[in-house]
Amino acid sequence: MAKILKDFLERIDIEQDKLRKQRSLLEQASNNPKLFFEKASETISRKDTLFNVMSVYEDGERKMDLHEFTQYIGTLLDGFLKEELDDQNVTVKTTSSSTLYCVMMDDVSLVYFDPYERFYGQRKYRTAQQLQEDYDRTLAQLNDEASEVNSKLEDMKKAKEATYKWIVQFYMKKDKSISRKLYLCVKDIFIYIFRMKQVKEGIVKKIKKYEWQLEELKSRKEKHIECGTGIDFLELKLQAANVVSQVFEKYGYRHETENHRLY
Repeated sequence: MAKILKDFLERIDIEQDKLRKQRSLLEQASNNPKLFFEKASETISRKDTLFNVMSVYEDGERKMDLHEFTQYIGTLLDGFLKEELDDQNVTVKTTSSSTLYCVMMDDVSLVYFDPYERFYGQRKYRTAQQLQEDYDRTLAQLNDEASEVNSKLEDMKKAKEATYKWIVQFYMKKDKSISRKLYLCVKDIFIYIFRMKQVKEGIVKKIKKYEWQLEELKSRKEKHIECGTGIDFLELKLQAANVVSQVFEKYGYRHETENHRLY
């Protein structure tokens, strides 16, 4: 059935009524942020016209941005949660979503929530087992790299102490027949005789290079051990998140377990 003027006017009236209720909520919440935390879902949904009218571009310039509105709502929610938890270290930050907010403490993300759909949740953290496995894997990798570099360093030190002997041994290790090894060794040894100075200089450079690499690996290993597995930090983070979550439970927010809804 084709729509007539009455249908369009009714649609406008519905939207106007919504906006009036939303305006009233915002006015009351300015002095009582708790009201917004509790009642926002009753008058505002994430697809409402309210969010569109907050993005204004007129006369070739941006007059108002939706992000400014979401930031304002964030300050209301921030004030409420600070008071509710009696902790000034708690902050509410905006996210890339216009309806999703994040509760943080000391720059650590704890709980994500949507006041319009009344849900909250914690993004999936890596488990203690995963953290331990990553720690062990990185430590083993650093040890392997150090062992490999140390082997190269010892080889260059031998080359420096007995260069001709090292050259002969170098050719003897090649995967070729004995006669071929001897041929290559004798052929190239005369070249090395006339370039021995450059050869020795090259050996010294490699020794310095490998010594520097070992120092770097040692430093990385020490920092890795000092930082630890991160398990203790994870446990503290989970404890803090659980404390914050109690506020959402108290006010009847739904616990969201689908990780993608928290982005």
